[in-house]
Amino acid sequence: MAVNTQRISTISEARKRRITLPQYMRLDGSRYLLGLVFILAIMSLIVLVQTGAVATRGYAISRLEVEKTSLMRERGQLQVREAHAQSLELIRRRAEQIGLRPISPDQVRYLDVPSEGTGDSGQGIGSASITP
Repeated sequence: MAVNTQRISTISEARKRRITLPQYMRLDGSRYLLGLVFILAIMSLIVLVQTGAVATRGYAISRLEVEKTSLMRERGQLQVREAHAQSLELIRRRAEQIGLRPISPDQVRYLDVPSEGTGDSGQGIGSASITP
């Protein structure tokens, strides 16, 4: 165990140290140069961090642009498929495959609906007659 053998300083010694303390704090040429180098190092570090952040964002933007182009191509292909699926010829073929057929002229029936206010048929408003 270490024992402090040094005497506790007196008030006069403390006063001397207080007077000499500003000598340590004075900035001479070398300390100014050291401060300038430190400030330049900090500024360089800030610029380097900002450059890295901008580069990272640039890569993210280019990746998103590639994805956008890919999605636009896929959208165009889907629009072409939609147009093909809605073509009348394709719809007709699909209807025939499931057993549907076009209507024949003898299956057509028309409804004569009188307009409101003219009760010329005598059946009242809202009634309709079927004519073959």
